[in-house]
Amino acid sequence: MQKKIKELKFSTKYFFFELFAQVRSFVVFLKNIIRTKIQMYHTVIIDDDQLARRGLRRILEQNFPEIKILGEADSVASGIKLIDEVDPDLVFLDIEMPDGTGFRLLEQLSEVDFKVVFTTSYSDYAITAFKYSAFDYIVKPVLIENVRSTIKRINEIPVLHEKQRVEVLKTNLKPGNDDDATIALPEINGFTIVKVKDIVRCEGERNYSRIFFVDGKSVLISRTLLEFDNMLVSHGFFRIHRSHLISLRNVNRYLKTDGGVVEMIDKIHLPVSPKFKEELLNRLLYNRI
Repeated sequence: MQKKIKELKFSTKYFFFELFAQVRSFVVFLKNIIRTKIQMYHTVIIDDDQLARRGLRRILEQNFPEIKILGEADSVASGIKLIDEVDPDLVFLDIEMPDGTGFRLLEQLSEVDFKVVFTTSYSDYAITAFKYSAFDYIVKPVLIENVRSTIKRINEIPVLHEKQRVEVLKTNLKPGNDDDATIALPEINGFTIVKVKDIVRCEGERNYSRIFFVDGKSVLISRTLLEFDNMLVSHGFFRIHRSHLISLRNVNRYLKTDGGVVEMIDKIHLPVSPKFKEELLNRLLYNRI
C-alpha cells in the first residue's frame, strides 16, 4: 500500500513537473513570436547636449526593446555623416545646435526616408506649431511618460514630405503670422499643406474631422475635432457645437432662428449650442476674432 502511495506521489510530482516544463516552453514560444512581430527601429540621437543624449538613450534602452540605438551625434555636420553611415529608421533630432538647426540638417539631406521626432526646449505656442506640421516631438527635460506616448504613436509617424513639413514648422514657429500660417493635413498617401485662413470650418465625425475650404473642397482627416480646436483656437476659430468648429472670419451672418444658427460663407447653416451662444455673439459683435 505504501509503495503504491509513493508511486502515486512520484507520478503526480512528475506530471506537474512535465506540465510546468511544457507551460514554460509555450511561454518562451509566445515571447519569440511576439519578438519577431515587434517592428524594430534602428535609431540615432542627434543633440549637442551630452546629458540630454545620455538621458534619452537610457530611457530608450531600458524601456523600449523595439528601439535599437546605432549611434549619437552632437551637431548638424556629424548628424548628417551618421545618418549617411547607418541609414536609420528613426531619428531623435534636436532643433538648436552649435552649427545650425535640426531643420537645416533635414534640408541638407538629399533624401529623408526615416521618421523624425524632434527634441526641443520650446513650449507653449511652439507646441501648436509642431502639431500644425504633423511632426512628433518631446519637450526637454525628457521624461519617460513623454517618450512612452511618442513610442506608442511611432508607427503612425509619417515619412512622406518631410522637407515640406519642415517649412510648415519653421513658418509656424514665428509668432504673429496669421496670414501666412499653414497646416499639414495627413492623408492616406501623404499630406496636404494648406493656409489656415483658407479653412472655413471643421466638422467632427467620431475620430475623424472633415475640413471645408473656401474653394468649396473638403477633406477627411484622421484627427478629432478637439485636436483641431486646440490647434486653431489662436487663429480665430471658435467651437459653436460639439460637432462644429468655425472660422469667425468666414461667418456670413448670425440668425436667431432655431435657438441660434450661423451662416458661413459657403452658405451652410450650422446650429449654435446654447452654452456657446453668448461668447460667440460677443466675439462677432465686438470683432474679437
